[in-house]
Amino acid sequence: MKAAIFDGQDISIKEIPNPELKDSQVLIRVKASGVCGTDLAIVRGHLLTPTPLILGHEFAGEIVEVGKKVNESWLGKRVTSEINSNIDFECYYCQREIFTQCITRKALGIDINGSFAEYIAVESYLLHEIPNNISYKEATFIEPLAAAFQTFETMPLGSDDKTIAIFGLGKLGLLLCQVAIINGLEVIGIDHSDRKLNLAKNFGAKHLIKNNEDESVIGRIKKITGNLGANIVVDTTGNPNALKEIVSSCRSRGKIHIKSTHGLDTPIDLTDIVVREITIFSSRCGPFSKAINGLGSGLINVKDLISQEFKLENIADAFNSYKKNSDNIKTIILI
Repeated sequence: MKAAIFDGQDISIKEIPNPELKDSQVLIRVKASGVCGTDLAIVRGHLLTPTPLILGHEFAGEIVEVGKKVNESWLGKRVTSEINSNIDFECYYCQREIFTQCITRKALGIDINGSFAEYIAVESYLLHEIPNNISYKEATFIEPLAAAFQTFETMPLGSDDKTIAIFGLGKLGLLLCQVAIINGLEVIGIDHSDRKLNLAKNFGAKHLIKNNEDESVIGRIKKITGNLGANIVVDTTGNPNALKEIVSSCRSRGKIHIKSTHGLDTPIDLTDIVVREITIFSSRCGPFSKAINGLGSGLINVKDLISQEFKLENIADAFNSYKKNSDNIKTIILI
């Protein structure tokens, strides 16, 4: 099969054997796979992973083979997969059904081979069937949309939580914008891209702030919120330097939620956080069922977030495109 291999320096297409299928696994013919900020962080050298490695974890495809212990009814199904594999189902976290924190877990495309390939083998317990009204391209949003829903699973909303400032209106930020509005929050969207700000406006964001040197983001947020700061401030930027503004934009006894994984050391004013009694939350993978329902019902718009499409053999160009186009929201690799 053809696969995009990252060797620690570059990503290139190689011909390698199909994955060996374990009894508990299925073989998926990958149809589409999205480029994630985590993939970019790995290729840029900010997030270290074992190499050589097939990246990619936001994907969808068709099951073409099942292992001996897997029900044959899965054959031919249109599916996506959760990314946390190698679950032992016995550790402290698994006993409490917190499988994303299993002590033996390995993440597809980060710790073990992922989806930038013609085929991927995954454990059957990771599978989610895709309804026919969700295309393969749209289905690549299920994993990040689940992560957007997870924001409010790990950070329950209180009666005083009215405003949410989202720093970074890329793919995750724009998904989170829509989920926040579903949860009844007034959204303040912050980004440097006019295109992304306009999309946030179309999705229902009430306030838009262009992040540039001519305008104080913190000042604008304070003005919008009666000089208090936002109840909730979320980081989806992937930029460690953004956290200084994020802390200053949060009101005392407010909430900061970290969503981005940039892999770099992050400067943060812990004294300010302690003195103003700010609570910090974080989250990653989330409920796939909510994401699938959100897409299937039309409640969440992802079609407008697709910026570019590349064939697998042109994946290097896909990664390079992020350097050239700051308006790029979601690039999809068609396989």
